[in-house]
Amino acid sequence: MLLAPRAGSRRGPLRERRCGPRVQYLALACLCASGCASIPKGQYGITDIGWTGVNEMSDEALEACLVTREREATVFRLGLGAGKCGEPPFDSSPPRVTLWTLPWNEWPLYDPSIFDIDKERILRWYRARGFYEAQVLGLRTYVDGQMVADPSECDPDKSSCKIELMVQVDEGKPTLVRDVRVETKAPLSAALLKKIEKAFTVERGQRFDEHDYEADKEAIQELLWDASYARAKVRGHVVIDREQHAASVTYQLEPGPACVFGKVRVEGAEDLPTKVIIEAADIREGDAYSHEAILDAEQAVFALGVFSSVNMKPQGDDKKVDLVLAVRVGRLERWSAGVGLMSGTQERSLEVESVPQWDIHLSGSYENRSFFGGMRRFRIEERPRLIFLRGFPGIPPGGPKLGNLVSLRFEQPAAIERRTKLFFENTWDFGPDPFKAFFRLDMTAKIGLARPFWRHRIQTRAAIANDVYAITDDQKPDDVSSYQLPYLEQQVILDLRNDSQRPKRGLYAAVVAQEAFRLGEWGSWNYFRFTPDIRGYVPLMWDFVAAARFAIGGLFISDRAEDLDDESSRLGPYPYRLRGGGSNSNRGFAAGTLGAGLDGGIRRWEGSLELRVPFGRDFGMVLFGDVGDVGQISRVRFEYLHTAVGFGLRYFTILGAIRFDAGWRIPSLQIIGHEDDSEKEPNVKVWPSAAHLTIGEAF
Repeated sequence: MLLAPRAGSRRGPLRERRCGPRVQYLALACLCASGCASIPKGQYGITDIGWTGVNEMSDEALEACLVTREREATVFRLGLGAGKCGEPPFDSSPPRVTLWTLPWNEWPLYDPSIFDIDKERILRWYRARGFYEAQVLGLRTYVDGQMVADPSECDPDKSSCKIELMVQVDEGKPTLVRDVRVETKAPLSAALLKKIEKAFTVERGQRFDEHDYEADKEAIQELLWDASYARAKVRGHVVIDREQHAASVTYQLEPGPACVFGKVRVEGAEDLPTKVIIEAADIREGDAYSHEAILDAEQAVFALGVFSSVNMKPQGDDKKVDLVLAVRVGRLERWSAGVGLMSGTQERSLEVESVPQWDIHLSGSYENRSFFGGMRRFRIEERPRLIFLRGFPGIPPGGPKLGNLVSLRFEQPAAIERRTKLFFENTWDFGPDPFKAFFRLDMTAKIGLARPFWRHRIQTRAAIANDVYAITDDQKPDDVSSYQLPYLEQQVILDLRNDSQRPKRGLYAAVVAQEAFRLGEWGSWNYFRFTPDIRGYVPLMWDFVAAARFAIGGLFISDRAEDLDDESSRLGPYPYRLRGGGSNSNRGFAAGTLGAGLDGGIRRWEGSLELRVPFGRDFGMVLFGDVGDVGQISRVRFEYLHTAVGFGLRYFTILGAIRFDAGWRIPSLQIIGHEDDSEKEPNVKVWPSAAHLTIGEAF
């Protein structure tokens, strides 16, 4: 058992802390200032609580359930932060170091009568964890570093009126689970019983814990609901053998009748058409009752983008379960204006791509979420930009360039069938190319269908599009051509992560396919573009997370127009070529410089490993290793590793993680198997090969 080091968890007397002269002067200045906390006259303020005898459990998890608290301090900790009362883990805490106490932090006061109540809380907490013989042996109190048997009213002329507590505990032996059984008042299928047994967190030979026991009952309840038993009840019975320190756990199931869905009624929709809402819910009368289907329906209705809250409530007590879909309408029409910053990324072909530019922009938009009724969604945005053709926050010698981005989107719900959405997108982008700085006009229009499946864990999308790319610069580059590009596009996403913004466990996989075609003079290429991407997340101790990513891509050109330059003919349309490097790719390289470099390529592969280390809930650090390559030949060059290692810092906000990453290339792991002087990397010893400052995790 690993017990975290903790200030105040001492087995001997607590020693007096003394401050140097400078600290004393600062403290005196603070006491003279308004807002600094002070200890009421005649009472004791608690500076620290220590524990003896807390061996198998976590003293931090125990303290979270007590009224008697030590004075709050600034703590440097690994993990996501201090736990809450009754929430696991109970037997370990991440390492933490107490740094300082802010002078305005309130003083918790020592009250013997309140601590007597806390003794009962300690015993109840231990019993909930399976320690039925636990005892509170006593409490030692220290005033000014000296043990005091019975501290009375404090005289501030003789004492600092600060008290430290040392709680003595005897945990006793834990109670282990002897057996776990399921009893049901009605027969259930073998498959369902097997699912129920797999859901158990209470296991034979493990310490019995009431939290796991209650969690098991909730999990069994949901499994029965999903199996159409809408009236199911789950109870439990635990027999404790105190002499043998053993627990026998029985889950008692009353499934009730198998149920079906009845009618769905909508409440709170105001003037919005309830038919569209019911169709989005997609619960049909007579279908087998399922709790999963209800959650799926709530998410689908919320995805309409019209409601601030959605809640579906079962009604009645017979085999046919009617549903009330309670919704609250949000703002349907919005005007907005503001100033923003975009750092180092752009979206192209449904992928987020790192680019060596950032911008400061104005933004004005109009959105209507029930356009001409029927919950059609319409949005238009104008974004004039000052574009800096350097990685953030660099400023190029010639200063920023002007650009403008206009986007329009329209969505029609329940197109073709209940959950399918028809969409139309149009973007008009004028400004400098992010890689080579020449000015171009890029206009793209798409029309397509999108549909979610499996509670939105699977997202599908298909569209037909046309991209018109016109170079407007007088100094036209020789290796880039203007073009027309009609194409088909498909995307499938499987998202099994527990959290899309800050995942700790799960899997994410995405595939984007694009097929460009020529119709006589309309169209410049025939090609197939394919870019799968898979990511996995595994939780480790202390809320650390191991994350991995592997992506591969190819652009397969079968035909091209005769008026294209040689480079475009060989490598395809300039914006759709494959590139690597940057904050969302190999972080040992600047954006767009991996392998083939700014010209781009037709084959790409990338891999990343990360160890994510949180420091509380707002900060974190990342250790990473990245590999990958972009090539201009018709095979994937896996021997071109371009290995980089580095670290990153994170500050988590509601907008995402503000992050800094620095990567160093490893000279001996750039190209394996043959020599190529142009690809060798210098022996970098101090400065990073590349550094990136942006918003959002790498993956």
